[in-house]
Amino acid sequence: MGRTVPSFRIAEAQEVGEWRAFRKALPRRERPVFDEMLSTARLYTSASSAAVRTSRFEGMAMAIVFHHYRLLAHMAGVIAEIRRREGRE
Repeated sequence: MGRTVPSFRIAEAQEVGEWRAFRKALPRRERPVFDEMLSTARLYTSASSAAVRTSRFEGMAMAIVFHHYRLLAHMAGVIAEIRRREGRE
């Protein structure tokens, strides 16, 4: 018996493929940014798979939003630390 439900990793790759037309419509200089954004979803494949959502895009979107939130929180901490050192807080 074969596997009836593809792994999330395979489903994620299929989803990325389905966004090919969107990517192609972007200006050339922005395509690498789009690719990088989609690749960040792969950092949280296990979490997205564990979420068991009906849409594979939901898991990918949450992974991308979470990754960007983490980056923003980190940057806010860095800025707060710089301001504290400069005595501006």
